[in-house]
Parts: sequence; structure tokens; C-alpha cells
Amino acid sequence: MLTAAAFGCLAGAMIAFPREAAEAAWAALGLWARAVVPALGPFMACMLMLCSRVRGGPGLYTLLAWLSGSPGGARLCQGLGLKGKNALRLAAMTGTISPMFFLGTVSGWFGEPQAGRLIFFCHLLGAYLTGLCLPKASFPPNAAPPSPLSLGDALRESGLALCTVALCMMLGSVASRLALCALPSLSQSAAAALQCALEVTAGVERLIGLPLPCRQALVCAACSVGGLSLLMQNAAFWQESDVSPMQLLLLRLLHGGVAFLLCLAGQQLINFFFGRAGL
Repeated sequence: MLTAAAFGCLAGAMIAFPREAAEAAWAALGLWARAVVPALGPFMACMLMLCSRVRGGPGLYTLLAWLSGSPGGARLCQGLGLKGKNALRLAAMTGTISPMFFLGTVSGWFGEPQAGRLIFFCHLLGAYLTGLCLPKASFPPNAAPPSPLSLGDALRESGLALCTVALCMMLGSVASRLALCALPSLSQSAAAALQCALEVTAGVERLIGLPLPCRQALVCAACSVGGLSLLMQNAAFWQESDVSPMQLLLLRLLHGGVAFLLCLAGQQLINFFFGRAGL
């Protein structure tokens, strides 16, 4: 009922503010075309081809999911036959964003390649430490490995995944824009936080443009939480493993807190050592 009420309110707000909703959807679509498709499209197709041809345990699939990002990692783990608590640790460790987003897009927005590298490292380490809080995942004895994909299948699945990403980004962007219409007195930082909570790509772009302290740690936390848009993308693949959206949300909140502390500590260490060296 709560979900139906939320989407009903969103649909009503879109009728009340049609121009703002359309502008937000177009902005999200433009950001998807500029920042997501070039970074993730070819890379996702390559990862699907690779992942469908390897065999191994949860550790190997975690590594491949880190390389694939979201929702590619969740798509990869979908065919492993894991259920419930056995799938939860893998869900905790694989709810990450593609390295191409950090090393290409985020580094470009910061104008500093080292910023994207630090955030990416803390993002992955945070996911690993979050997973360690849960019982170890293992394959059931009768689990069948995924079937190898042809190039055509990999391209088709990549295209469908990118379309899902686009629609989720548009939905999150529209929701955040309409929320800002309802709350016009929000500060710039509060507006950026709201946008990160609903659609992380546009939210991070907005967050990086603000003169905030600890910006890198805040961006790392925002990417690790992922926002509503990314949660919906991953939940679509994890539902067959009996992992609920609420469980995914709690895992991502824990991941965000751990990643924030790691990035903050990493920045302090870098400033200390490079400051002492006079660099």
C-alpha cells in the first residue's frame, strides 16, 4: 500500500507540474546519454561476455560484479541459484557502481583523476567490509553455472540494462525535481542531498559543484548508498533470490557510512603524507 501511495502521489505531482516533470526527465536522459552510456555501454557488453564464460565461487563472482557495476553485478548474480540469507552477503558486496563511472565520469567532474581513484577504492573496500558483517555465501550443491552468451545476446542484454537504467534515472530525476518544487526553500546542500537520495548520478554532479567540506567523502557515501534509482535497478534482479528492497536499502546505508569514513580517513592520510613531503 505504501508503494502504491508513493507512486500515486508522484503521478499526481507530474500532472500538477507537467513542465517541470518533462524538463527533469529530459535532463536525466541527457545525463544518461553523456555520462552513463559511454562509460557503461561497451564495458557492460564486454563484462557480460566474460562473466558468462568463467566458472568459480562467490569470490570470483564478487570481483566480476565489482567490475560490472550496478545493475550488471546483480544481473550476473541472478543466475547463481542463491536464496535468502545465502544471497544477502553477495548482495552486500556487489551493490557497487562501475569503475568506469568513478575513473571516467567522477574524475572528470572533479577535474582530478586521483579523486576518482580514491573514491572508487573506498567504495569497493566499503562494500567488502559491509559484506563481512553477514554470513558467508556459498553455492548450493545443485546450482547450475550461467550459460555462455553470444555477442548478440550480450549486446541485447546490455541494451535492455541501459534502458532500465535510463528509465530509473528519469523516474528519480522527476521525483527529485517535483520534491524541490514542493520544498522551494531548501538550501543548495539539502537539495543536492535530496537529489542524491533519489537519483545518484545527477545528485553527485550537483554535489561536486558545491563548495562543501569533505566533498570527496560525501560523494563516496552518496555513490555507496546509490539512491532510489539504483536501488530499484538492483532490486529488479535480486527479487528472485528472496532479497527484499528493504534489505538492500539497509545494506546500502551501512555501505555508505563505512565508505564515508574510509574516504575521510584516506583524504587525511594523503594530506598528511603529501603535506609533509611538501607536494
